Amino acid sequence: MKKTAGYLLLSLTLLAGTFLLVRPRSKALPPTYLKSKLPYAYGQMARKKADTYLMRDVAVIPMNRDTLLLHQNVLIEKGKIKQITRVSEPIDTAGHPTLIDGAGRYLMPGLNDMHVHVNDEDNLLLFIANGVTTVRNMAGDSLQLRLREKIARQEVLGPTYYVASQILEGPDHLWKFSTILNTKKEARAAVLKYQKSGYDFIKVYHTLPKELYLEILRVADSVGIRVVGHIPFQVPLYQTLALSQYSLEHVDVRPISAEVPLIRKCEMIGKSGKWVCPTLLVYRNIQKSPLDPSIPTDYEAYVDEGTLNFWRQRLHYFGPNKYALQKNMAKIMFNNGGRFVVGTDCLNSYVLAGFSMHDEMEELVSAGLPAYEVLKASTVNAAGLLHRADDIGTIEPGKTADLVLLNANPLEAIANTRKIRGVMVKGKWFSAEELNKMLAAVRKNHASSPAASPRSRR
Repeated sequence: MKKTAGYLLLSLTLLAGTFLLVRPRSKALPPTYLKSKLPYAYGQMARKKADTYLMRDVAVIPMNRDTLLLHQNVLIEKGKIKQITRVSEPIDTAGHPTLIDGAGRYLMPGLNDMHVHVNDEDNLLLFIANGVTTVRNMAGDSLQLRLREKIARQEVLGPTYYVASQILEGPDHLWKFSTILNTKKEARAAVLKYQKSGYDFIKVYHTLPKELYLEILRVADSVGIRVVGHIPFQVPLYQTLALSQYSLEHVDVRPISAEVPLIRKCEMIGKSGKWVCPTLLVYRNIQKSPLDPSIPTDYEAYVDEGTLNFWRQRLHYFGPNKYALQKNMAKIMFNNGGRFVVGTDCLNSYVLAGFSMHDEMEELVSAGLPAYEVLKASTVNAAGLLHRADDIGTIEPGKTADLVLLNANPLEAIANTRKIRGVMVKGKWFSAEELNKMLAAVRKNHASSPAASPRSRR
């Protein structure tokens, strides 16, 4: 009955014809990149922290199956999960571990945001304070590559950082800062340049003409770099799904293959086996009026004036009522086997780094996904997309100790992922008290921005 009702709403929405099919060229420009000393200071702090921890009597959400393991001891040593046992069983404490009280709390793998844009180095701390331990930046440049290396060397504190290339667009481009391609020769040169520069992915946009899109895929396949991004408008959907594009960003497929019914297109994507990153939250936010009382204005305390202006300029980017359609498309994709990862598209209007991860997961649940499947999308599936299933995404011996300790069970209510007692990043523990100070330091860095009541971890 629910499925039928969802399809009916989708059909009625289409008949209403109230939505724009193509985004207008954006007049808003992303804000200037901001450097900060804070992630460096916290990186130094992390390096001085203990290397061995014992989390005692905690309920473990392993995420390798839908279960809850009660009364567990978890030993972490040198950045890795070394041992997991019941409290009644012996555990190796020869390394004199720092003790963490897990009684009455829930341990889950670190969260992974698979669609971010970072313009402010303080964002790194917002990710960590919200339990986000891995991110994929979807529009890179040389600054982002250097940031990735600094995080890897532990010079700065931040989530494990993946970087896609600059956006590749066609002549009818949306963004001025994209790499604009006019010929197949330029497309080939761009892919080879970004692959040689060390980017993790090639990012494509919906504005690419078919011949340029096909050339990008051909060259990327030949040099072994994966292509991710928007579904191109000028390529039949069946052809895109048969080709090698690795992940599909966003769920709005209305402008693509207009002759194919929308429900059918969503079903095709779900059944394709492609990774899908819906980014529902951004659709919800950018249809809002600037005067909408539901806008989370308390997020303004964590950003600079340039970011705030960009947020406000992007409001009302789409017409009203579009969001119900986005959620229905996502649900149909999921019901047809869609392999979802969670991505926020942070830097868009009031999509704040770190905090928006919880917002996005709540939106996916509101679209009809079970809480466990949303947690899986944010952990196990992200690890699969990144080819790191042997290292992150679940709580098992030998895995990297990227962990979040919660005060309540997220399997019962997805909003409980906000109730963070502490975060472990590559085996370094940050308590709720430390995370509160981290957030306060970021707010102080942006004290001149308009701010509502500050948020904290309890």
